[in-house]
Amino acid sequence: MVLLAGGVLWSILGGMPYINSLRSKWEAQRLQDQWEKPYREDKYGGKTPEETYDLFLAALRKGDTTLASRYFIVYKQDNWLKTFQEYQSQNLLVNLISELEQNRKFWNPQKRNDEEVSYTYSYTRETPSTTELPISGGKTQKITLPAGKFNAETIFSKNMMTNIWKISQL
Repeated sequence: MVLLAGGVLWSILGGMPYINSLRSKWEAQRLQDQWEKPYREDKYGGKTPEETYDLFLAALRKGDTTLASRYFIVYKQDNWLKTFQEYQSQNLLVNLISELEQNRKFWNPQKRNDEEVSYTYSYTRETPSTTELPISGGKTQKITLPAGKFNAETIFSKNMMTNIWKISQL
């Protein structure tokens, strides 16, 4: 009986590191699955960066700010949703759409690979202008935009889990 109890005790003590190892691996996998879930479930985007941009603009034209925000990379979607809703509440969405459509006409591909595509474009502002941009809570901030020639960039990243393109910088 003593030998049997000793054998059981030895098995338990010897098996604990193995059991703890299995538990740690299970916990790590659970956390990774939880972190990856929004990326695996993300279905908003196109097969090309250009298709994603077209879908994004179409959503904005319909006034669907929630859908428009879904074309951005996952961790930026909430911020863009708030921004678009502010633009919409200030009746500035039409101006934004017009600017985005105009900018696309001047896209110049800079970097293109299987995971990221970058387009630069130049634009000229003939005279300084003052505009009010929504910030939050229905408030706006006046910004003076100087005259001159400027460069900007739009960047797309591929969600490798779903093979769709997302806007990462606008």
